[in-house]
Formats: sequence, structure tokens, C-alpha cells
Amino acid sequence: MADYYSDKVYDGPESIVVAIDIGTTNSAVAFVYFPPGGRPRTQVVTHWPGGSRFNDGSKTPSIVSYEKGKLKACAAQAMQDLEEHPENVARWFKLHLHPATMLSPPVSQTFEVPPLPVGVTIEEVYADIMKYLMENTKRFFEKTVPSGSETWGRLRDTIVVVLATPNGWDIREQAVLRKAAIKASLVTDENAGQLLQFVTESEASVHYAIAYTQNEWLKKNTIFSVIDCGGSTIDATIYRCVSTDPLSLKEVCPSECIQAGGIFIDREVERMLKQRLHGTELDDPDIIRGMANVFETELKPEFDGVTDEYSLNLGVLKENYPSLRIHNGKMTLSDQDLRPAFDLVINQIITSYFKSLIERRAKNVILVGGLADSPYVRHVFWKKLAAKNIEIIPGGGFVNKAAAEGAIIGCIKQFVVARAAKATFGGCVRQKYEKKLHYQRRHAVHVYADGKQRVDGAFHMWIKKGTVLQGTFAYKLPYHLAWDATSMSESELIRKLGVVGIEVFAWEGDGIPTWCKDEQGGVLKGMRLICTLKADLSAIIGGLQINNGPRGTKFYRVDYNVCVYFGGTQLCAKLQWREKGVFRESQVTVMPYIS
Repeated sequence: MADYYSDKVYDGPESIVVAIDIGTTNSAVAFVYFPPGGRPRTQVVTHWPGGSRFNDGSKTPSIVSYEKGKLKACAAQAMQDLEEHPENVARWFKLHLHPATMLSPPVSQTFEVPPLPVGVTIEEVYADIMKYLMENTKRFFEKTVPSGSETWGRLRDTIVVVLATPNGWDIREQAVLRKAAIKASLVTDENAGQLLQFVTESEASVHYAIAYTQNEWLKKNTIFSVIDCGGSTIDATIYRCVSTDPLSLKEVCPSECIQAGGIFIDREVERMLKQRLHGTELDDPDIIRGMANVFETELKPEFDGVTDEYSLNLGVLKENYPSLRIHNGKMTLSDQDLRPAFDLVINQIITSYFKSLIERRAKNVILVGGLADSPYVRHVFWKKLAAKNIEIIPGGGFVNKAAAEGAIIGCIKQFVVARAAKATFGGCVRQKYEKKLHYQRRHAVHVYADGKQRVDGAFHMWIKKGTVLQGTFAYKLPYHLAWDATSMSESELIRKLGVVGIEVFAWEGDGIPTWCKDEQGGVLKGMRLICTLKADLSAIIGGLQINNGPRGTKFYRVDYNVCVYFGGTQLCAKLQWREKGVFRESQVTVMPYIS
């Protein structure tokens, strides 16, 4: 398939954007060079060390091997270590970052996540594979772009890196990736805020799908969904087409993400093989693991649920074991042996997503991701969706590498103009006491320097779940602080002004809760602390005022706004205030909560 070309001449500054999709089983990288006066073109990296053994060259295995805690090899060059010393290899390491909110029974909660090698952290694994991917991207760029070596060297310190992540990942997971990217020297601590970006896998996939499919079906107000069937996550987003020229899409409801996918089929087949070989001379972990690997690479992509019997090549084993249905090194498996493993994951997807498709009256579904290549998966989905008058849009060959190249296309043509909030977001505040709302904590009311009765631990809603946010939506939070002027001098106050923290919470349930913390300061059940906005108030000392309080008292007061930017794929914030009538602004540090 040809790489995507922009239909417009680029007139901005010369630049490079690199998109990295680190999947559970495989990783991919795409990039675009923006030449002033030329047309940007996406390119997928297709040359990886040892890559001739895998697919069409567009993907490389997501594995990293270590020796005594030190990096030894990455990707295809680590395959031998995986076979000989699996305890020294980080495999399926993406599962270590999946948040608990993505767990969905029955598969996910019983799934055994392979442990990381002793002495190796998840941040180190990501840093090592990021560095490997970027180094090989540089080599590919230098070979495929005219004057590539000089161009890369000239622009290296300004390259924008886009990381594709599951819909269910949040600021906590982004923080780990950010640290890894800095450690891998993709960006620096100083420029990460500008050069490191995140995009959800399903949003990247929709850019790819729309760019490469025949779009006669896509008309104004068409409602459709993109379901990204990956290795360990299934991401689904439902869009409405706002316009076709230019193409503009809006999310109609919060995107969804569950922990499921291709590796869960692999694990179920491995369990089936263990049961079949139990107590036989082939009951050996290495043999069973080898058979499972062959299933993953050879048989799984071919299974269609139509043929009665399938052959599983056992590699070096050429013996006959008639009782096990093994002849000349090939095991015969029936359709009924394999179908339950696929159905376990398929049913999970249907249970989690199809209700939303029907309720939102979606007319079309685009399937992307490695699992979407499965003939059986596509056939089952086609039957289930056709029964509800929902059509699957054929996508040709885009399904395998949608996230990486789609992220790049998204940089060239921004199709998605609005996203839906996945939870109700708000802050934990010291709120003005209202008897109707806060009566149960009337005993905890305090009178503060401004004379107002206030109560701690209240939830102040900013964005309600399901709200469709246009572009990069800014929520302005008006805050003020007050101090008793009779007991504190201005010079003392200036010394005290420093960094304050505003905790940001997500409420996954329905409705709007009154409280986010109990009276002891503990986070209430159902509330999720996602980050703290750290603001340095020493910058706003020029806005300090003396106000008259009740009964002739005086108090210092400083007013400021915290602007939280939603709607994008990462949370940003700024501090705003007026100083002697002049508008001022500074950045707010977003500190993720790491549980």
C-alpha cells in the first residue's frame, strides 16, 4: 500500500514528526518529514534488524531481553533469548501499565501477566525499546529521505514524538511513558512538554481508516465506530461526521477500552494444549510454549471456523504420536478445539461494545488492529452486526499498522474536532457551606478569614461525563485565597506564598457526587485521583489586595484562575491572574498520581 501524501503544499517550518506504537506483541513506527514548499508524506519504517522473519516488515516484536539486569537485545534480536531464557525477557510488558479500570471479567482478572526480569522496571523496558525504535527509525530515514542524514542531524533536537496509547490509559500511564522517553533521549525534561505528544490508538486508527478506505459511505451526520482489536486491549470509539469537505468528526459518547485481545486467545490455546498433553511424553513447558508460539504466528491468522481440521506444525519434532493426533511433526486440531479461545474474546467485545453501537444508531463499523485480520473474527462480527443493519467497512490492508501511521496522518489532517469526556472530572475544594448540600457535615464547618463558612472535601464538578468537548476545551477555575491581615504582615505573607496543589478527581459513575473525600481526608469509593495541579503562587503576589471583612476585620485576598485544557489527548493547565490591571499567565505543573 502506498504511503499517504498530503494534498496541500506545506508552507510551515521544516520539521519531522515520529509516531511510535508500542503494542503488546509488536511495535511499529511511522514518520513524516515536512519540507517547506513540498507535500508531506507518511512513511512506515519497514527495515528492522532480523525483521525478515516477521510480517511485511512494518512491525517488529515488542520484546526486550536482559542479562543480569542490563539490556542485551531488543525485538527480533531477542527472540532466541525468549526461547532459551524466557525469565530474562520482558514480554507482553504493556500489561504492567494497564489500569484496574480496564479489567473486565471473565478473561482479564484471571490472566497471568508475565513478570519482568529481576531488577528491571517497566520504565526501563519502555526506555530501552523506545531507544531501539528511534535508532532504527533514524537509519531508515537516512536511507529513504533525500539528504536524510543531514536533515535528521539538523532537526534532531526539534523532532516531535507522538506515542499511541490505549483509550483506557490516562495521565498516570502517560507519566511513565514520558519518563521513559526522556531516559531514552527521545526528548529532554525541558522540552518534553512541547515535543512529546499522545494520541489514543482508536483516534489514530480512524485517521488511517478514513485516509485509505473508499468513503462513499461517509456522509454528513453518518454515525460510525472504529473498533481497534489489538494484542491486549480492545478500543472502541463512536463518531459522527460533521462535514465531509473538509472532513470533520466528533465523538458522540466517551470512548471505551477493555483489557482483551489477541494474546488472550494465545493463552487460552496454550491452556488447551497443556490439558491435551498432560501426563504424556510431550508434557514439557518448553515444548508447549513452542507450540503456542507457532499457533500465534502461523495458525491464528488463518483460522476461519469453516474448515473442520487444522494442522499445527511442531517444528523440530517429527515423530508420530497417534494418540495425540500427531503425524510427521504436525498436530491435528479440530474446529471445536480452537473456536472456544476465539469466542471467549469475541463475546467480550460484543458484550462490551455492541449495545452502544445499537443505542447510538451506528451505521458502519471499521475494524482495525492485528486481531481484526482474523477471518473468523471478521466473519462473526459481520454476522452479528448485519443482524442489526450495521455494515463493516472493508479496510484492505490497513488493519495491521493503523495506529502508527494513523497518528502521523492525524498530524497532517486533523479529522477529529471534538472528543467526549470519559468520566466526570472535578476538583476537591473547600466549598462555601450550603445547608441543603452539606448538612451531614455541619459539625465540620469552619469560618475562614473572608468571613465565609466553608467545609472541606467537597467535589466541585468541572466536566460532566459524556460532555462533547470542542477542540481543546479550556475550563476556567476561579479560585481565591484569604489570610487574616491583623495577624499576618504583608512581608510574612509574601514569604508564605509558594506552591499550592489542586487535586483533580475522576468520577466514573453516574450523577454528580457531593463529596470526594471523607472527613478524615480519605478518597471516597468510586473517586479516582488522577493528578495534582501544582501552581507557584509567588508569581501572583502583585495581585494581592486588602479587603474589608465582617465586623471591621481586614484580610488579604488574591484571586486567580486555573485554566485546565480538556478535549485533547493530554491534560494541560495554566495559571492566570491580573496584576495592576495587566493580564498575566504561567504554566501549571501537572503531577500524575501514581498508585
